[in-house]
Amino acid sequence: MRSFSALVAVFVLLVQLPVVGVAQGSAPEPFFATHVDYSVTVDFAKERLTGEYAVQLQNWTTVPARRVSFILHRLMDVSRIVDGTGRPVRYSQDVRRFQDDSIRQVTAIDIQLPHAVRPNERILLQITYAGFLTPYTEIGWRYVRDHIDTAFTIIRSDALAFPVIGGLNTLANRRQHDPDFTYDVAVRVPARMVVALGGLVSRTVQRDSSVVWRFRSPQPAPFFNIAIAPFDTLVEDGVRIYALHEDSVGGRRLMTATRSALDSLKAWFGPLHHSRTVMIAEIPDGWGSQSSLVSGIILSAAAFRDQRRLYELYHELTHMWNVADLDEAPCRWDEGLASFLEDLLRERIDGWSRRAAADSALIAWTRTALLSDTVLTRVPFSEFGRRDVTGRSYTVGGLMFGALYALVGETEFNGIVGGYYQQYAQGGTVRDFVQFAARHSTKDLMPFFDDWLFSTRWTRTLPNATSFADIARHYNVPA
Repeated sequence: MRSFSALVAVFVLLVQLPVVGVAQGSAPEPFFATHVDYSVTVDFAKERLTGEYAVQLQNWTTVPARRVSFILHRLMDVSRIVDGTGRPVRYSQDVRRFQDDSIRQVTAIDIQLPHAVRPNERILLQITYAGFLTPYTEIGWRYVRDHIDTAFTIIRSDALAFPVIGGLNTLANRRQHDPDFTYDVAVRVPARMVVALGGLVSRTVQRDSSVVWRFRSPQPAPFFNIAIAPFDTLVEDGVRIYALHEDSVGGRRLMTATRSALDSLKAWFGPLHHSRTVMIAEIPDGWGSQSSLVSGIILSAAAFRDQRRLYELYHELTHMWNVADLDEAPCRWDEGLASFLEDLLRERIDGWSRRAAADSALIAWTRTALLSDTVLTRVPFSEFGRRDVTGRSYTVGGLMFGALYALVGETEFNGIVGGYYQQYAQGGTVRDFVQFAARHSTKDLMPFFDDWLFSTRWTRTLPNATSFADIARHYNVPA
């Protein structure tokens, strides 16, 4: 949730959607990526990219696997696939529709591996491909506006700008075993362009005056987004900010806000487990912000241009203190936490005085939404991932963490959230978080989490509530 108005827009869409169950036979792919070597050349004149995507795959299942599927942008084609020894690998490709989303078309790549890969064993594939990058807005993905343009270009998995492990079933892909991976990325662009990505960075000028930017991840990351534009670059105290030229003043303001927010979050939740090197790249409004401690943050232009939109920055920065989610289908409670914390940071750093009013508006609006949104009344928060309704996690999670903060107080809240991160930074589940919180609270929190995470009884706390404190009174029982 970036704002209350953004929340309303999300809910207007979501209340029209059915609750989706896991389809029969929608099995995820048997491999996940452990490391990616990606080399790509962007031809702005032809609006075309050419890439070599070398991926180390590991069989995560309990049986040998001989095949794996990838999906790629519908206007791109694979020209060659080889294994780690350079031997050609058999494959087929075709533009096909998704089984459960017929309007979505992709290049489906079916690969027959040279031998059966046993459980936990790995195999290297190098996929050479090329083609054109166009938006996916026509299927309702309004933020996937990706195309090749000298003003701004982004290369990311959302638009399938490079091969992504997966098949033609949305739910199966969302159930894909998908741990973090390391990456080495090389991007060749004209000299006037700057490439933004998190990690250790270097650049080499080529004979034709083009520049190859190289990035190496210091730790595993869940994804990478490669932003390309004639950026202005600011570097200060471990923070790298890439601002579009017209927003360079906003970039400096963003630098100050970033450092203040990181200092506050560290004071609340303790130090990050990795060195604090933060990359923030500006993207046009409407393209979708996203955050990773390793690969960096892509942040909408509004946060650079309008101080009142800095909450978008704060939202993304809070994710750096997230624990890797080990649930098979995460409910994305971290988005609810970030939604609550963005307002708290806005109050503490920017002197925003309307947090209480915003809380009341959120409660009142959700109370009204309950009359028509049957998902909220029938699906427990912990099941949002399995039922493919995580868009509601921003709201339900924001309410839950706001009520928890009011229930246990600031010091205990910080001890729960920060303590969980410090102990489980390498990975944990919803149950791990609940058990940790219960052990480190002076309140009996099990009834609270039973209502908010594992049932829909939380909806009964809203009828007469106008504040998070009103909700907290339902659970104000000593441990």
